[in-house]
Amino acid sequence: MKFLATLFHKNIASVFVLMLVLGVCISCSNTPEIVVQQMKMEIPFGEQMLIEELLPGEIADTKIEHIFYAGPTVQNLQLSYENVNMFLFVKGNGTLKTDTSSFKLVPESIAIPMTYKSIKIEVPEGEELHFVRFTKKFSEQDIADIKGYPDDNKYDVYFTEFDDCEPYTEKIKSPNTISRTVLPEDIIPRVALGTVEAPGPDEVGAHKHVMLDQLFLGLTDNDVVVHADGATAEFKAYSLLHIPLGSSHWVTVGDNKKMYYLWMDFFLTKEGQEWLKTHKPISKNKKDS
Repeated sequence: MKFLATLFHKNIASVFVLMLVLGVCISCSNTPEIVVQQMKMEIPFGEQMLIEELLPGEIADTKIEHIFYAGPTVQNLQLSYENVNMFLFVKGNGTLKTDTSSFKLVPESIAIPMTYKSIKIEVPEGEELHFVRFTKKFSEQDIADIKGYPDDNKYDVYFTEFDDCEPYTEKIKSPNTISRTVLPEDIIPRVALGTVEAPGPDEVGAHKHVMLDQLFLGLTDNDVVVHADGATAEFKAYSLLHIPLGSSHWVTVGDNKKMYYLWMDFFLTKEGQEWLKTHKPISKNKKDS
């Protein structure tokens, strides 16, 4: 009997250990992955063009590309009315031209051609232009929404520099943080963009949003850590990061480092844009073009 009792207790102990291990494994498997990709900013000598896909399949119906042009060059880009094309210029200088207008491209600016089937990008000799192109397919509802937007929200080309955009405040950010709305809602259906900038030490407080997919694009000198539930990831300048959908996430920046990134919200539904009401504008928005 004593032998059987000892064997029973050993078996109970083994089962307990097994359950503990399984519990840890299940907990680990539930930890979301923070997907991040560094852009290739160091171009091999002699190369004049580079196109690399970023985070394929992460955002539904959206293709993301990092594109590099070395001058002198003139590139003709074909567009489609079935898609929206957003161009985010992150490094270098150039010119974007349509049939009727011209825009000076500088670091940290955005261009969204709305009524053109083609545009021209010129890069002068000695310049290297890096930008991220988003090609997002319009749904039938998106097309209907655009037609119903007020005239003030309709552009031939939406163009602005990040520094010229409207600042806003948010409870999850410190007074030292400068936030700006780069692309307000209801210009591109279910898409909004903005920047977050602060010297370290600082943080963006924990929050979650189940109504949108969110990307972060690291801008000049960005060097932070992104947290999502139990996962963490280093997030540097010129990298693209996908926040796990529905996760509790926050951002920290250490001493002598800088937080400076562009957030990109891709709302699953139009109703989800109510989230943007947490952003409190500091001044009246101005139309840039």
